[in-house]
Amino acid sequence: MENTINYRYLFITLLSLLFSNTVFAQTTGTVKGLVKDAATQEAVIGGTVRLDGTTLGTQTDVDGSFRLERVPKGTYTLVISSVGYVSTSLPGVAVEAGKTTVINTTAKSDSKALDEVVVRGVRRTNTEISVITEIRQANVVVSGVSSEQIVKSQDRDAAEVVRRIPGVSIIDNRFIQVRGLSERYNTVWLNDVTAPSSETDKKAFSFDIVPSALLDRVLVFKDPSPELPGDFAGGLVKVYLRKPTLDERSFTASYVSGYRDGTTFNSFNSDKGGSGDFAGFGAANRNLPNNFPVLNSAASAAQRDASAHDLGNTFGIKTMTAMPDVRFNASYLDNFKLGGLQIGSLTSLSYTNAFARFNIARNVYDADGQRTDRLLDEQATNNVRLGLIQNFSTLLNNGTKLEFRNLFNQFGRNQITTRDNFSANDNTLVRKGYALGYQGRTTYTGQLAGTHLFNDEKTTFDWVAGYGYSAKDEPDLRRVAYRNVTLTDGSVGQEVLTPAPGQVDVINAGRLYQKLNENVYTLNANGKHKLVGLGGREMELAAGTYLEYKKRDFTARAFGYSPSDPTRFQQLKNLPLATVFAPENVGGTGFQLREDINSTYRYTASNEQEAVYASINLPITPGLKLLTGARFERNVQVINTGVNGAPVDQTVTTNYLLPSANLSYNFSETSLLRACYGRSLNRPEFRESAPFYYYDFDFNVLNYGSLYLNPTKPLQVATIDNFDLRYEWYPTPGEQVHLGVFYKNFTNPIENVVIPSTNLAYSFANAPSAYSYGVELDVRKSFDFLDALVGTRGLKNITAVFNLSLIESQVDLGPGIVAWNSKRALQGQSPYVVNTGLYYQNESGSWQASALYNVFGPRILFAGSDQYPDVVEMPRHTIDLSLTKSLTKRVALNLGVQDLLNQRVTLVQDFNKDLKYQRDIDPALADYRRGTYVTIGVKAAF
Repeated sequence: MENTINYRYLFITLLSLLFSNTVFAQTTGTVKGLVKDAATQEAVIGGTVRLDGTTLGTQTDVDGSFRLERVPKGTYTLVISSVGYVSTSLPGVAVEAGKTTVINTTAKSDSKALDEVVVRGVRRTNTEISVITEIRQANVVVSGVSSEQIVKSQDRDAAEVVRRIPGVSIIDNRFIQVRGLSERYNTVWLNDVTAPSSETDKKAFSFDIVPSALLDRVLVFKDPSPELPGDFAGGLVKVYLRKPTLDERSFTASYVSGYRDGTTFNSFNSDKGGSGDFAGFGAANRNLPNNFPVLNSAASAAQRDASAHDLGNTFGIKTMTAMPDVRFNASYLDNFKLGGLQIGSLTSLSYTNAFARFNIARNVYDADGQRTDRLLDEQATNNVRLGLIQNFSTLLNNGTKLEFRNLFNQFGRNQITTRDNFSANDNTLVRKGYALGYQGRTTYTGQLAGTHLFNDEKTTFDWVAGYGYSAKDEPDLRRVAYRNVTLTDGSVGQEVLTPAPGQVDVINAGRLYQKLNENVYTLNANGKHKLVGLGGREMELAAGTYLEYKKRDFTARAFGYSPSDPTRFQQLKNLPLATVFAPENVGGTGFQLREDINSTYRYTASNEQEAVYASINLPITPGLKLLTGARFERNVQVINTGVNGAPVDQTVTTNYLLPSANLSYNFSETSLLRACYGRSLNRPEFRESAPFYYYDFDFNVLNYGSLYLNPTKPLQVATIDNFDLRYEWYPTPGEQVHLGVFYKNFTNPIENVVIPSTNLAYSFANAPSAYSYGVELDVRKSFDFLDALVGTRGLKNITAVFNLSLIESQVDLGPGIVAWNSKRALQGQSPYVVNTGLYYQNESGSWQASALYNVFGPRILFAGSDQYPDVVEMPRHTIDLSLTKSLTKRVALNLGVQDLLNQRVTLVQDFNKDLKYQRDIDPALADYRRGTYVTIGVKAAF
């Protein structure tokens, strides 16, 4: 498909938006002002300001100021509430279209009792100003993005959101890299406890399972600190979901329809499907029947035949028309009383049904760089996601805050790939392959959390008890291959590729069933106490613990079809995919179903971690502050499995002391310098050790766990020394400029490496050492300063965001790893990442617009060997546009265009070994376009 956009649909949508602007006049204004303490005249920070009877509200920033945009004209009652203050109501606030109403007022301290605090509101944490304030007040290097900015960008899920953060890029549209380090070097926490992982093959949280509408904010911590987990080197990503307030009632709903160039309204391959597919629960209809027998050599012919018929024939492909994508979200915010407690409740439901069809050109090369095969894949993917959040919170009069958070997510992916294998230099079709698979992922995480205040808030204690469950179910992955042959009549036909009688080939004529279940139990507790130290300055002591127990069960069963009678096979081998393995052709003298019995197809694993830490936050001078301490982590990892029929029981216990120090100096109230050091580590994951091997159909490679090759030698834990230096400037509460440098030194880093084999295969091994260093620039600036220079008024409505990361890395692979370049870059590391964007909102708030740009440098997707060069993903420039128009005070219309340029996704191999990756010179392993994506949606608030 060429790089085109369906301009007819785009033109009609734009015309509709322009027409709506002439029909609906600007009917909104702005309310802004200051809130100060009535007695001390100090700013009231973090107070809630809202217009009674509406969903419009905000939070006061560090100087007590607030601003409410897009307020429909009319007369309102302004309600101000904050912890420790009497709730204040100001009636008669008049708002006129296109004008700003200024309200400067005071809040009176609530003095019912000296030891009692009356709580009237919950601080908002999802605004741009609140996130900038949180970053500014942090003791380590942090980057982040707010829900307010997420809404402007129109990103669909958390994966698209986090790539806007400095130093962060996305792999495979769902896994993150921080500072160019692969997903294995990053840790994800969800609401302050570890996030459940649903990935069988890698250490990663799949960010695409969390819809952007459910996010409150995302923060990326880039340096170790005693209170943070020690297992990360790139970044600790903290994902916070939306939370309820205690004084709001609202209902919001949005509906978005999406058009993907090359997919929507085009033919689309699918399989038979089932009743649960529409909600992402299709795996249940495809699983093996209960008590399905083991089809080993002891199974009788009758048992094999009956079992084969129980599986049925699901190899047929049907063709349909891909309809526009559907995305829906509804959120209900409420509060109620229960036994004298005011309880806030947030309920949110999201649903997505999306289609993508790619034509992927693939090539296979020999060791000399000569193409041996040319492949053309047609990949059709239907993704369905169902998400639900139910959160509760309450505030007690003694300052205690309690929260109960729940997230459930169900994801279903139905993917059909057809592959045409041509001869190397012409259009002769020599083989044809099919892969039909469904993947179901279930994620649940629940937390009970508490925050307690003592001694006039000088002592705080917070805790989170969490449970996480994740399941990945891939039932009935069907893979079939045909080869071209000359038929008896002289014509060219196709013959199914099956092994010799009695053998099993799960790659060319097989069915694979695999299932993973993981349960995680966590407890995170932290205590802090403020006291007067040297020079009368307030210092803070902190201590805490983190406990985690993770249990994983993985099982796979592989089956293959082989002929039982050579004569009958001559009658069956040329049948098409839909009928070749039909019931009448299986059993008896037809195909036999056999199971590949392998002890590596099952493993159980557990991980137990106990961590304690202590730290001191010491103000050395009024401007100089030191946070230092240490964290101790004890970890026990257990894997039970087998290799070649022999049991493997591996238990690895490690103990690490992880010191850190974070020094900050405030030049003024708006600028500071941070210098950080910390030791962290990187533990091997279950899948990297477990000996199960998996065939990757897309790239025609095998992936082995390290114990498959060496059952007695476990992977070592990698240790990392991290150094950071960053200057931060905050010209205004909503602006920031960050410039920093970093350096990381690795000992025993774990690398994905090529292993000697007749087929291309990968495994995991420790390299002796590696390093990574870079420069980061992060700017967020309003254009209001230009208004005075050029004599305009509208530039203040534009905000620019610019993020740049320049990174260099090198790994010393040592003599034990075969590679043509023994000191290559770290796998997945990009030499540069650039994110920039412009955000616009007019005075009345009736129009919003954004233009975002992203590019990353060439990065190693698969590490190579002396015979197989590195596979490198080439840069691609992406531009995303968004336009929002308020139709009424409750309804808004949005138009979005993602990946406007629709540049090619290209993977190249550096056969000339010059380390200069060039799209038109280095041979391409894969090449395709994703297709420009256009959305139009409506959002309503009540």
